[in-house]
Parts: sequence; structure tokens; C-alpha cells
Amino acid sequence: MNLHIPTMFVMILVATSIMAVALGTLAFRKLPDLRSWSLSLLLQVVAYVLFSLRGQVSDIWSIVVGNACITASVALYGAGLYQFHHRRTPKWLLLAPVMVCIVGFLIWIGDYRARVAIGSGLWLLQVLYLLGLLVAFRDRTEGCGQYILGAAAVLFAGTQAYRLFAVLGGTDSSVQFTDATPPVVASYFSSLACTLLLAVGALTMIQERYEQALRGSEARYRKLIDYATQGICVLQDDRFRFVNPKTLDLLGYNEAELVNQPLFSLIHPDDQGLAKANHALRLEGKGEGLTYPLRMHTRQRGWRWFEISGVLFDWHGRPATLNFLADVTERLQAAEQMRELAYHDTLTHLPNRRLLLDHLTLARAAYERSGKHGALVFIDLDNFKPLNDLHGHAVGDLLLIEVAQRLLHTIRGADTAARFGGDEFVVLLTQLSEDAVTARMQAQQFAEKLLSVLGQPYLLSTELNGARHTVEHHCTGTAGVVVFNGTGESNEALLDRADAAMYEAKQAGRNCMRFSEGRLGG
Repeated sequence: MNLHIPTMFVMILVATSIMAVALGTLAFRKLPDLRSWSLSLLLQVVAYVLFSLRGQVSDIWSIVVGNACITASVALYGAGLYQFHHRRTPKWLLLAPVMVCIVGFLIWIGDYRARVAIGSGLWLLQVLYLLGLLVAFRDRTEGCGQYILGAAAVLFAGTQAYRLFAVLGGTDSSVQFTDATPPVVASYFSSLACTLLLAVGALTMIQERYEQALRGSEARYRKLIDYATQGICVLQDDRFRFVNPKTLDLLGYNEAELVNQPLFSLIHPDDQGLAKANHALRLEGKGEGLTYPLRMHTRQRGWRWFEISGVLFDWHGRPATLNFLADVTERLQAAEQMRELAYHDTLTHLPNRRLLLDHLTLARAAYERSGKHGALVFIDLDNFKPLNDLHGHAVGDLLLIEVAQRLLHTIRGADTAARFGGDEFVVLLTQLSEDAVTARMQAQQFAEKLLSVLGQPYLLSTELNGARHTVEHHCTGTAGVVVFNGTGESNEALLDRADAAMYEAKQAGRNCMRFSEGRLGG
């Protein structure tokens, strides 16, 4: 078959140029591991250009530099393998073959057959070293890319061995690189095929490494998600698309019961408005840093409080939210207990002094605008100490609890009954008349009602020696009352006046009430 060598040469040049540009673009933009291999292709292009200029440029450029570029190109494939496996490339791998090529071609620059023997022998040794590297790195390389590179190396090695033996054996009649002898034709076909295989193999190896790294990354992230101490779920179209094991554990459902089910079916009706509004904010990209509590229904434990946070992200090409769930029921209960301890009496659960003063401050601020009045009724129990002395503090505590319950059942919803400690209680009466005289009458009527209720006999049931025992106790209360509006003395001063009025009532015989006769409102 009579082949037109210049045409084949042009085909090789065009194909190599296209692959050099393609791999170079990938290498310098996205895949840095391809840089050595893309540079190798570029050197091949330079070599083929110099070969095509034979007779138009000096032989130093066309022969020596051109073949040195081919030699460096083959060496760079070995360097690329070292870099691919994150190994340092030996300097001799690049320098020694190129120096041998330059010296040999300079010496035999006028002897075509000697140059062919030097080039083919040198390239054969380089490719055999490349094959050795592929074998050495085989156990550390996954995928088929290494085998494509190996096939290219075997083909190239076979071609160079064939041409070397043809020249040394005198069976190659070519006298220049454009002669269409079988060794020359085989060399050109091999060059084109090997260039394609080397480029495809290198690109495949890089792609397989990135895919392997991606799988490893996905596996690590999946492990982190699976072992996370927070519930993690993906919501898309208001439905669960993914849930991690912790979410299943928190909610008590299995994966089949949650995935593709609507989120809002698990949210407490009173919290659904908040959840929908915040979920919409996240989908709009406005929910960064948004964290809020809501109640969700769990299979075994009923309604539980969860703290929800999340971010907008892409799930299979569509907007979704990645959400984090933490059960904060115990934390909220503990906070409520702390608030209870801070603002309520631990025995009777009535508001304590601090909370009463807060309510008093709010009431006076409102009365400053409305002109209405309020009143403080300071109550001290009569005949309380004998009960403790006779029956013990446990029975005394039962009496205090019963007094608290009677106060709560007697006062209005806007009023406040508080325990100040011991057997002292204070009732804050609110929304009394704007007229001071009328307000005083209302406070007097209500205080008398409170004392009447407290004066009813108490039946206190307790346990003594394993048996239930009922103690009947008669106890009354003595009260001091102060009427106030939004101006005047401080809260503490009003309490002091009510306390002083209560002591006046004690001195008057107990089971009665007295008003503080100071200036109204302070």
C-alpha cells in the first residue's frame, strides 16, 4: 500500500495539536494533574513542526532539537506518573535521555540510519521504564486508565523495537523520514495511535481519580451524617427527601414512614404558621442563621420541642433546605424550672417578691396613663406558730399550700397573689376605680372577702405512722391595705406602708384589716 507520508505527517500534527490544546485547557483550569502530560503533547507538536521544516531551517533545529522534544515528551509521561502518585520526579528521568539524544544526534547528525538507531533505542528504553512504573504503581491505581496507558506504551515499545532491528538488520531501506517503507509507516501509525491512547489514558486516570475521591468524600460525609448527634434532614416541596438515623431516633419513625411524607403533618398546629413562614424564608435564601423552636409529634413520646436551623442548597438539581433538628424539651423545661425558681415560691408555687414587684411596676405604669387605682393587701396568718409547734412543719406547709389555693380561687384573673416568706402573703388588686374613694371601698370589700375565705376551718390530711391523719385547724388572717395609682412613692415604700398597716391591725386584735392613711398614691 503506497501511503502519502506528508499527509500522514499532517494528520499526526493536527491530531496532536488538538489534543495538546484540549488537555492543556483542562490541566490549567480544572485538572492540574494533567499538566505534565499536556506539556508532553505540546512538545510533540513542536517536534512535528520542526520536522516539517526540514530543509527550511538548520539541521540543528530540525533534527537535534526536534528529536530532543520527542525524547522530553516521552520522559514527561513518566514524570506525569510520578506526579499522579504524588512522588518526586527523579531529575535524571528528564535530563539524562534528553542529553543523550542531543549528544548522539549532534555526533551523527549527517547519518540517517545512525540517528534512527539512536532515537529508537533511546525511546524504547524510556517506554520500558514507563511500563515498569505502571507495573510498580498498579496496586495504587484504580480503574482502566492505567491499562490504556500500558497499551500505548506496549505499542510504542513494539514499534521502536521493530524499527531498531530493521535498521540494524539492514531491512529498512529508507534514507529519510518521508520514505514510505514499512518501518517508517509503522512508526507513523504507531505515533498517531500512541498519542491518542496516551492522551485518553491520562485523561481517564485523572477522571477516575476524581471520581474515586468524590466517592470517598461522599462516603465520609455520609458517615458523618449517619453518626451525627443532631437530626439532619432534607426538605424539598415541603416533604422529607432524606433523613439521617438520628432524625429517625428523635422522631421514633422508620425511614419509609418519613421519606416523601409532608413535614407539616408532624408539626403542632399552633406552630405551623411559624414553621411555614421560616421555611419560606429559607427557600428565598433569607434564612441564614435562623434558629427557632417548635413542637413536633414523636411516635413514643408525643409532642416534643425541637430547635430547627437550616440552609438553602441544591438537591438533585432543585432548591431544597438542609435542616438540623435538636430535641430541646429538657432544656426548655430546665429553663422554665429556673424561671419558676427565680420568680415563684417553691412550696406554694405562688409568685415571689420579685415577680410581684414586676407586676406592680407594670400596673403603676398603666395607671399613670389611665388614671385608675390599684391596691396592695398585706396578709399575715394568725395562730400559725402553734400549728407548727403541735403538729410539725410538714402540717404547717400543708396549711400554707391551702392558703395559697384559697387566695388563687378568690382573686380575679388580672390580680396577683404572692408569698413573701413564712406566713406572709401579698395580694395585688388591679383595675380599681379612677375615683380614689371608690377605689378604697373596692379594696376594702375585696380584703374583707379574702379574710373571710381564709378564716374558714382547714382540714389538713397528713400521714402519721403509716396511717392517714386529718388535722382540723382554725386560722385567720390580718391585713394591711394601701391604695395607689401611677404616681408617688416607690414600690418598696408602698409595701412598707401595707406592712405597717398590717401590724396596726395585729395590735387592734387580729382577724381584721387596716388601711394605710398616708397620701394616696404615695
